[in-house]
Amino acid sequence: MATPSDEERNIRRLLNDRIDFKLYSAEQHLKRLKEIENAYGDIAKYSARIEVEMEVDCFLSQLVGAVDSLLFQINDKLDLAIPSDQVNFANVQSALNAKTKIIDLLSPLDKARQEGMWYFILSDMRNQLFQGTFLRKVFSVNDSLQKPSQVRSLYPKREFQKDKPSDHDMYMDVIRHLEKSMDQVRELIFTIRSGQPLLEQEEQF
Repeated sequence: MATPSDEERNIRRLLNDRIDFKLYSAEQHLKRLKEIENAYGDIAKYSARIEVEMEVDCFLSQLVGAVDSLLFQINDKLDLAIPSDQVNFANVQSALNAKTKIIDLLSPLDKARQEGMWYFILSDMRNQLFQGTFLRKVFSVNDSLQKPSQVRSLYPKREFQKDKPSDHDMYMDVIRHLEKSMDQVRELIFTIRSGQPLLEQEEQF
């Protein structure tokens, strides 16, 4: 029997592990967003906006979806018996408290999802896309600055002065922020999975 190549093993891993698949998918959308930035010189350009919207929307969906998939995996592997249409953080945490002794398993996620923390901001960004375009919201915040706490959350490294940041700078910060979010989600999932052997990657088919 022939030994599978590295590429074949990677394909099997991604097809067999929905969490890794969604992280991989998010990474591809982020790469495409950077390609758009390089091609147009500035993703704030009007001609780039449709492409940027598609990639940001898909990126956030896959990234948040990776954490959702982790909750589904916990429900399955730890036999929590939560109906699939009711799998969410609150129900999984409640079931962990009631049925297992690993009640601290989701502590890293619990901390990250508190208001003002990085995963709360990431989820909020994703939810806002159901109501309007991502680009319009960035411009709206930039134009009015009526929600300074939201702006500081999205762009934590920026030192806000009296002068409003340029559109170009706002968009450059957005890409860097998404890149950092990708790293944070990877680290979060790794931390939670490594704390419970049942959540380790399944055998490849």
